[in-house]
Amino acid sequence: MKNTYTLGIILALGAAILNGTVGILSKGLFSSSLTPAAVSFYKCFIAFAVLSTFAILNSNFRKNIIMLTKNVKAIALCSFLGIFVLYFFETTAYKYAVVPFVVFILLGSSVLTTFVFSSLLLKEKKNKLKYVGLILLIIGLIIMALAQGATGGLSTGAILAGIAGIGYGLFLVLTKKFSLEGGLSLIWYFMLFGVIYLFVPFYKEGIVMPEFSSMPSLIALAIFPTIGGFYCTTRALNYLEANKVQFLELSEPIFATVFAFIVLKETVQGIEWLGAFFILIAIYISEYSPKPKENFGHLNK
Repeated sequence: MKNTYTLGIILALGAAILNGTVGILSKGLFSSSLTPAAVSFYKCFIAFAVLSTFAILNSNFRKNIIMLTKNVKAIALCSFLGIFVLYFFETTAYKYAVVPFVVFILLGSSVLTTFVFSSLLLKEKKNKLKYVGLILLIIGLIIMALAQGATGGLSTGAILAGIAGIGYGLFLVLTKKFSLEGGLSLIWYFMLFGVIYLFVPFYKEGIVMPEFSSMPSLIALAIFPTIGGFYCTTRALNYLEANKVQFLELSEPIFATVFAFIVLKETVQGIEWLGAFFILIAIYISEYSPKPKENFGHLNK
């Protein structure tokens, strides 16, 4: 039991690290001919192509894909929330705001969504320390939103990031609710429906082909956060509560801030560090909150 719990923590943190690269890779692609809709579509399409190639070469992968057809309606709904809503609105938000700001707002709204709907739909119990952690999280996010480098108030970037976060939070809860498992096979389905959904805004904006110089970044965007991030998240949900996974993945803004500083020279300044501190404390409280004694807890989930 301890080993699976630890594995869940590692997977959730791995997802945070991989997802922390989305902002810097996306902003780099904006300097080419690609719009946010094009970036969202192409990274999903490349991920789908990579997984489809693997499916052709691996018979077990194909069998797992066939086995998941019974859950296709639930997968389609989760894909809409976790692929279309998350990818399209997050990527568009990066056009209007700095990377750390978008990530903090996105995950903050995601946590609030997960906290509420995991209680309503999953009947997950929340102890007092989790509520304290949530309050500290909200304080940290408010500080980040009002800080000097946050582009001020409810900007377009904040609204878009908030919508993306709501979609991601619902995705986490419903993936757990529908007991969707299957690793890369499940992600193949997410990408399949994601390509269909994301093609709509891509087509409406006008289809553009990526430049050759853009391909390395697009491939990296498809492999690391798109395939790797989703794989770690969906696997972590097999071992931890949805709310726990989301709290651990709140470390993503820290990684995203570091990556943005190194690559884009976008930095957290002044009081924004206080907001980041509150969020780290919230994660700590969530992770080390008292757990039920043996014979209960995760055994009854």
